[in-house]
Amino acid sequence: MGDGQNAARQKAISLKAADAKELLNSTLPWAFKHMTPAQIQQVQKVLDAAVVNPAATKEYNERMRQSIRSQSGALVHRDPDLVRRAQKFIDTAMIHITDSDKSIRLDVSKLVAPDALKITTDNPDEAAYLLKVKNTLMERGVWLRIGQPFVRDTEDPSRHLIDPRTFQVWLSLGSKGDTIPTKTGLLTREELLGTTVLGAGYYTEVREGGVEKALEKEIKRLISQMDSGVMQHNMLANIRRQAVFGVVGVSDLLGGANFPDLAIWDHPHKLVIKAMELNVGGNVSGSQAYLVVAAVATRNAAQLLAAYIDDSSAGAARAVAVLKVAKAAGEVAEVGLTLTGVPALVRGGVRVVGTGAVKDKAIDIAAEKLVAEYVIKNPGLAADLNKVRWIPGPKGSVGGGIKPGSSGGQGTGWHKW
Repeated sequence: MGDGQNAARQKAISLKAADAKELLNSTLPWAFKHMTPAQIQQVQKVLDAAVVNPAATKEYNERMRQSIRSQSGALVHRDPDLVRRAQKFIDTAMIHITDSDKSIRLDVSKLVAPDALKITTDNPDEAAYLLKVKNTLMERGVWLRIGQPFVRDTEDPSRHLIDPRTFQVWLSLGSKGDTIPTKTGLLTREELLGTTVLGAGYYTEVREGGVEKALEKEIKRLISQMDSGVMQHNMLANIRRQAVFGVVGVSDLLGGANFPDLAIWDHPHKLVIKAMELNVGGNVSGSQAYLVVAAVATRNAAQLLAAYIDDSSAGAARAVAVLKVAKAAGEVAEVGLTLTGVPALVRGGVRVVGTGAVKDKAIDIAAEKLVAEYVIKNPGLAADLNKVRWIPGPKGSVGGGIKPGSSGGQGTGWHKW
């Protein structure tokens, strides 16, 4: 520090300038702990300038007033020697700062908490976004900003003014960017995502990102198909109740039909609601597993109902409507298996080829593997996914035959898990 700097510092002390170390340690202790001496000195320079420069300007103006020898209108005659002395004084007395001096780039690696960018969900969109946050921090930097707030005038409480001894410091993303809401300077996950631009990005790219939106879309689609299947089922039940006594029974007997119980839709409905709840909570793998299981169960329920319609000659158009439900549910299961990066159908060693029963079997095998992997990592949910009473398909289908003695056709599924 040169003589001029020393003189300015001493002048600032005499004018009771704010102390940089006290300010930083009381407001951002973690950031202060990791600042270099040069950075702290830069903060002090800004604080000193707030009291020194007004005093220096006031004295300079007085010296320039004293340099006046005569004045006629706008024409002022000054003593050249006094003007030179006044100019020399202001050049040495002033602490020259610019707006750029009020922003200091800090070492971001020392400010970010070790777990701040740790992945907390199984959503691949989160991993991608947190990497983007890391790159943004490195590119734009974390900056210490210095400012002066308006304070109430002690002599006139009705007005506010800037006190040259009152300062505030904060951290921002970029030298002029959004404020990072931290109380110490340690940047945790909560504080990083509390930064407006980063938090908004997380919501858009993760919470409203591709994976969770796709899950939400398929969940709604499956619920819609379930509603359609239940509607067709209820319509058939009404037809049976309204039919002339004995006619439907004879038709069922001749066709070998066995009217499924409406309860076949209960299990898939409970599963898809669970998938919805998990997706809302950000549990992607859990939502995926429940969605796939619900979709397979819905497909099988629809196939079972379609088989009854076929056997009882209840109407080709009605069979087509129910088979559309089965087809759509199978598509939901297929989409659900491919949502989290590496397609589960391929990861399981199975590729969906062909159509009909062949494709259903491939989906079933892949779904078994997907759920088995999920249960290993989340044993607490094994009761839901391992012991679910599956709705098997009609006799001769991929899902297996109707459980003997059960009009609902309900058996146990995937018990080998």
